[in-house]
Amino acid sequence: MKLSYVYLFLILFICACTQDESTNIDQGTQYQLSFTSQIARNTPTRTTDTNWEANDCIGVYMKQTGEQLTAASICNEVENVEFITSLGDGNFIPSGQSVYFPQSSRVDFIAYYPYADLQSPFVYPIDLTNQTDLSAIDLMYADNLTNMDARPNALYLQFKRQLSRVSFKITLPETASHEIEVKLHNITTKADFQLADGVIVSDATSNETITFNTVVANHVATAKAILLPSSSPITAKLQVVYNGKSYSKEITFAQLDKGTQYLYTINLSGNTGDPEINHGNYQHWNETPLITADMLADDDLLYIIHDMPNSMKDPISGDALRNYSMLYSKDLRIAYWVAYPLFEACLSGTSRTDAWGYDPLIPTQYQANLSSGFGNSYDRGHQLPSADRLCDAATNRTTFYYSNMTPQIGLGLNQAIWNNLEGAVRGWVSGTNTLFVVTGAMPPSEGAISREKEMAVPAYYFKALARKKTGQSNFSTIAFMCNNVAYSNSDYMQHALSVGALEEMTGFTFFPHISSSIKTALNTNDW
Repeated sequence: MKLSYVYLFLILFICACTQDESTNIDQGTQYQLSFTSQIARNTPTRTTDTNWEANDCIGVYMKQTGEQLTAASICNEVENVEFITSLGDGNFIPSGQSVYFPQSSRVDFIAYYPYADLQSPFVYPIDLTNQTDLSAIDLMYADNLTNMDARPNALYLQFKRQLSRVSFKITLPETASHEIEVKLHNITTKADFQLADGVIVSDATSNETITFNTVVANHVATAKAILLPSSSPITAKLQVVYNGKSYSKEITFAQLDKGTQYLYTINLSGNTGDPEINHGNYQHWNETPLITADMLADDDLLYIIHDMPNSMKDPISGDALRNYSMLYSKDLRIAYWVAYPLFEACLSGTSRTDAWGYDPLIPTQYQANLSSGFGNSYDRGHQLPSADRLCDAATNRTTFYYSNMTPQIGLGLNQAIWNNLEGAVRGWVSGTNTLFVVTGAMPPSEGAISREKEMAVPAYYFKALARKKTGQSNFSTIAFMCNNVAYSNSDYMQHALSVGALEEMTGFTFFPHISSSIKTALNTNDW
């Protein structure tokens, strides 16, 4: 079974299971157990997409409701019963003979993946020594079904990941041959997972060496490993063996949380000493600018991710879709940038909500209250435009969070050239699956920063865009920069520049997955 790095958590309810329906069930009827399933996607550790694979198996327990999971609480002998999704569609039925609800009592369910023939019936042994197949060691757990009575329909199991993942993106020299091996020495690899309560008990004696699951493409190696979570710091020796030469570095993980991925970059291109490791623990996508270790450590900065409050899917992968992310300054009360995917389904379906309000993911003391606007020449300028999220009212409301606003000159900018540019961006969605957009606001680099209602007044605004048209093999990129002033001319193309030039101006790295040669080129004919 596989899972992508894309970031959305879906709360699912039991279908067609109202109290009225369940009380009308004939208590003399036996109902077979079957399940549908969903996996929480908040910070995935799986490898590619959100689909189950054919013949994936889970282990299921059914116990008396409210009781601890023990031999005495098991109902109808449903103790580590193997269920299988033969088609890989997430619908699970018993691998062997059918099992049934009890006829007169309520029950709870506990399930885990991947299924194992357990020596101890309520303890799942974790062994991360072999990282060859990440799916085979990526433990998930579901305990959301409680106080259930007999019913004919399938029940939803909601799985959550129980382990952590560490990934290294390694830039290699542009040579013809790449032989690389990534190892982590002196790392705990074994533990017991208590199925009754989801507690992991590590085996401190299992200090071993693991070899990362590594693939190489376009002079970049991606090395992945699944590790045991830990709330205390872990220090281990990282070793990279490249074309016969060994590089070593001590690395400390401040903590490893369940279901969280920890991302690092290493540059071996021209390196003659120990590898330089840049920590980057953040969820990112094609549109996300590079977030450095210093940014993550900066107490003033918040990396915020807003999910789509609906069931919209990514048009390419089919995964549940992110809405937008931002790098927000608590002091300035503005986002340096807001990054988001844009495609046709986002652009129609409802009307502008004008639902001004605080961002629920940022403490209100770090936000300006813009309920009545600025009351002068400044508009409440959206970074993610309202018109870019008209798929439904709930999603449109997220564009009216105060964190998405800045004090932007109204006449001559927000209501003129900038508005025209935003309209053009929506037009550029045509002919591509997804347009990746980063909109930003930069404070003055020198001198005092003016404020309106505690919010810094930006010196200028920018947009960085990347898309791959149908039939194209490479991305096209372009950027725009406008000062926070009134313009008499609304020709936004006069303000076009390369993404590379914008990177030099802002200090941010945009679209880090795209080569610098593409980002430094400017071809306005592509837009």
